[in-house]
Amino acid sequence: MFRLSAFRERLLKYFHEHPNCIVPEFRRREVIKTVEKGLFDLSISRKRESVMNWSIPVPGDERHCIYVWLDALFNYYTGALTRVAADGTETLDEDHHTLNRWPADVHVVGKDILKFHAIYWPAFLMSAELPLPERLVSHGWWTKD
Repeated sequence: MFRLSAFRERLLKYFHEHPNCIVPEFRRREVIKTVEKGLFDLSISRKRESVMNWSIPVPGDERHCIYVWLDALFNYYTGALTRVAADGTETLDEDHHTLNRWPADVHVVGKDILKFHAIYWPAFLMSAELPLPERLVSHGWWTKD
């Protein structure tokens, strides 16, 4: 269980101290209102049969897997630390401060996944004592017309 509720005040403080962290402004206000109402703790595992077979198993319990939004969001972080050689070989360089690739300058997301990127992701990063992305841009849906 991830104690999301424990991050309520810290998230609110961050949003107020960083007025440009979520744009447009009406999306930032939407996120603040959601957090002010209170946050529920988040189960970070699921029964394996209820999800796709590509999910990450919980160590020591093959019947359960990691909640997709926990592993998916951390792909931003690990992706920023991955070096790809000319031959396609990938290596993870955990010294992100010298690489200057984290935190991200901007994340661009659709309005339908705002909660995951503006509430869950910052709380996950705070819990790991990692810096937050500089800005989150939330757009409406893009269509071809």
